Amino acid sequence: MWLCLWRGRSWRGGAFYWDLWEFGCQNEWQFGYSINWEIMKNHDPREQVRGLHQILTSDKKRIGFLFGAGTSFATGLNGICVPSIAKMTNDIVQHVTNQSAALASAIDDIKAELIGEKIAFNIESLLSSIESKRAVIGAGTLNGLDSNGFADLAKLVKEQVVKLVSIHDHLSATADRKKLSHSKFSNWIQKARRRYPAEIFTTNYDYLFEMALEGSGIPYFDGFSGGFEPFFCPEAVEDVEAYPHLVKLWKMHGSLGWSFREADQAVIRQHTQDTDAANTLIYPSHLKYNSSKKQPYVGLIDRLCNFLQQDDAVLITCGFSFGDNHINERIVTSLRRGANSHVVALYFDEVWDTTSNCSYSLSDEANVVRVMATQETGGKMSVYGRRHAVIGGKFGTWRMRDEPKKNESARIDLYFDEDAAAPSSTPGEQRGTERWEGTGSFLLPDFRKLTAFLNDLSSSNGSPVAI
Repeated sequence: MWLCLWRGRSWRGGAFYWDLWEFGCQNEWQFGYSINWEIMKNHDPREQVRGLHQILTSDKKRIGFLFGAGTSFATGLNGICVPSIAKMTNDIVQHVTNQSAALASAIDDIKAELIGEKIAFNIESLLSSIESKRAVIGAGTLNGLDSNGFADLAKLVKEQVVKLVSIHDHLSATADRKKLSHSKFSNWIQKARRRYPAEIFTTNYDYLFEMALEGSGIPYFDGFSGGFEPFFCPEAVEDVEAYPHLVKLWKMHGSLGWSFREADQAVIRQHTQDTDAANTLIYPSHLKYNSSKKQPYVGLIDRLCNFLQQDDAVLITCGFSFGDNHINERIVTSLRRGANSHVVALYFDEVWDTTSNCSYSLSDEANVVRVMATQETGGKMSVYGRRHAVIGGKFGTWRMRDEPKKNESARIDLYFDEDAAAPSSTPGEQRGTERWEGTGSFLLPDFRKLTAFLNDLSSSNGSPVAI
């Protein structure tokens, strides 16, 4: 059989991991000792954070961030947040179905169709279906609605989306804005001295990143040009080198304040109060309608691909569930083409059911993120879940190899919540009558913890994180 021995630590593919040295031999006792095969299933969080630290403090790498709905939920302010996609979908569907039996029946039909096509039913796939049906219905009917009925349904859904996403209306003072996790993130961007400014990709519709960047006085470019009614300029997105010193903010699924100007087929940006909710551009995951309205979505997806195909590009995701198959496919394709690019997915996979039982999505072999990292990206995608990780294409459990020293514990607490020692009489590292396990929860998939970690890097002037 093949026997694997530890050779040493190296940095490859955007992550630290222990190399394995293979020898051909008849059995694992040939060299006079046994191998603990369970060790090979563990990942030490300290090793990975050291690598992440090097990425974040180096000015030679191009760093991008992909932020999803989880970052608008983890605002850092009690009671002020955008609901999760699941809750938003449930609340909006309940509101709409209360308005009309016909609309309720149509939504039920659309949900069944989407599930039949193996497409997740959520607010974006619902809007996608509504708009695609509006484009082809003509004078007929579908799902019991005519063209006007679908227009009414789209308006009701979008009005509720705008209402739930407009949490900027609840931030009463500048002090509230400074407490936002997004503001802590922008503080780190402001302090970081980088050759290549960060690129921020987000699928969120709210204004939280805009407010944070502007509150920190950080100039940024978002693909729009003009003053009176700024218009989306795809050529400028393609030629980002024309704005070498600006942070980039790419809102991939649309935004509050975006609307479509029929006169010249342009996507424009206005103040929210000047935009009819029914005309707000929210880009679904599965666009099937009006090709002229696709341009920002397509252009920004292409920008994500171009970013990942650059040498030494690292994309860090947080709050992103990888629920957009189109984005997932483009990430996989780009990683295959990019020579040295890498994705580090800070993946909040903790799921609580109605009976308060907790499970972790990454432990499922069929989980889409795990499949991407273990089978489709050639080791170029690392996934840091709450209790598990995929490093170098290998799935394992978070477990420290040895107990931290006292002077290390404070810094480790920034990114890892160690499990309590378990009562035991079996051999192992002991704390009195307890055995130290080294397992725990990785904290950085929580956007609030990530921004605190980033600011600690800034305040420590780049000193190495304790491992």
